Amino acid sequence: MDIRTRDQIAKLDTYHSTPIEAARALPMDMYTSEELYQWELDHIFRKDWICVGRTEQVEKPGDYFTLTLADEPLVVIRGQDGKLRTLSAVCRHRYMSVIEGQGNTQRFMCPYHRWVYEIDGTLRSALHMEKPKNPDGSDCKLPEFHTETWLGFIFVSLATNPQPFAPQMGGAERIMAPYEMEGWRLAVAYDDVWEGNWKLGIETGLEGYHIEGLHSDTFAGMMTSRGCHFQAAGDLWNVFRLDINFNHPLGASSRPYAEKMGGDELTSAPTLSLYPSVNISCSQGNANWLTFLPLSPGRSRAIGGFLVPPAEYERLQNEPEELDMTRQLIEEINREDASAMIDLQRNARSRHAVPGPLNIRETALLHFYRYLATRLAQPRHSGEQ
Repeated sequence: MDIRTRDQIAKLDTYHSTPIEAARALPMDMYTSEELYQWELDHIFRKDWICVGRTEQVEKPGDYFTLTLADEPLVVIRGQDGKLRTLSAVCRHRYMSVIEGQGNTQRFMCPYHRWVYEIDGTLRSALHMEKPKNPDGSDCKLPEFHTETWLGFIFVSLATNPQPFAPQMGGAERIMAPYEMEGWRLAVAYDDVWEGNWKLGIETGLEGYHIEGLHSDTFAGMMTSRGCHFQAAGDLWNVFRLDINFNHPLGASSRPYAEKMGGDELTSAPTLSLYPSVNISCSQGNANWLTFLPLSPGRSRAIGGFLVPPAEYERLQNEPEELDMTRQLIEEINREDASAMIDLQRNARSRHAVPGPLNIRETALLHFYRYLATRLAQPRHSGEQ
C-alpha cells in the first residue's frame, strides 16, 4: 500500500468516531486514485457479496447472463439440475470467453479452439486433443464461485470461504418483509455505463437530500427531501425512508399496497442500500434497483431495473403503452442520477473541491464510509476465513 492510500484509509477510519453533525463528504481524490481503486477491488469486490441480478433472469435450465466483476468474467446460469451457479467464463485452455451476453444454452463452446463445457462447468470435449489424451472433464472444470439468493436477488462472492450472506441481513429483511419482494418481477431492465466512480453512484442512492435538485421534473412531487429520514443500519446495509404523497399521479398506484401493508408503509417507504454497491429505492407498489460494478476509477456499469409485484407486472404486460412510458420514466430518472455522477467525477480534480458538511438526511453516507473504513483497513476480514 502506498502512502497516499494509507492516508486515505486513515481518513476513512475517522468516520467511526464522527457523528453526523460533524461529518463531511469524502475528499475527492478518493474517486480518482488508481491505487485506492485497486485496493477496493482486492478488499471489497473480490471478497464481499455483490448483487448481480434477479432470479427470474435465470428461471429455466440453461438460462444465463454474463458480467465482469473485479476483472473476472462470469456466467450466471441455471443448471439442468435446477441449481443456480456462477462460473468463470474463461476457457481453461487459452483464456477466451466461452460465452457472452445472455440467453439460454445447453453448453458452452469456446470460439477460439472449440473446447466444449457442460453448463455445470465440466469439460465435455477438447477438439483434436489426441496427444495428450482429452483432459478428464471432472478435473478440468470452469471454476465455480459462491452464489446466494435473497429477496429474489442473486449475490455472488469471489472469496474462497465467505460468511453466508442471508444471516447478515436479518434487520434489513424484517424492514422489507411487508414488500414480499422475492416474488416481484422485473418490468423494465436497465444496463448502462456511467462515467464516474462506483462510490459516487451508490452515494446518490444513499440519501434523499438530492430529490428536489436532480428529480424536480420526474418524481419530486411524490417524494421530497424534507420527508427523508434515516431508519436503521447494519454492518452491510442501511435504510432511510421517504414520505410518500399518494395523491401524486406516481404515488396513486401504491396506495392499495400501502393500505394492505399498514404500519410505517401507510406514510413512507424505504430505500435499502446493500454494501458495497446496491440501492433499492421503493414505493409500496414498485422499486428502482441499481447495482454499480466498477470498471475503472472513473467508470462504472449500472445494472438493475424497475421491480413490481406480480399482479402489477401482469397488468403492465397488457398495457404496452403504459409499460413503454414507465420504461422512459425509469431511464430518465437514472439519467438524472447519472448526471450527478458524471459532473462530480469531472470536478474531482478541482483545487477548490473541499469536502462540505453532510446534512442529517445524509446519515446513511456516514454508515457507508464506516463500512469502507472497516473493509479497506485490513487485508482480510471476518467475511473470509
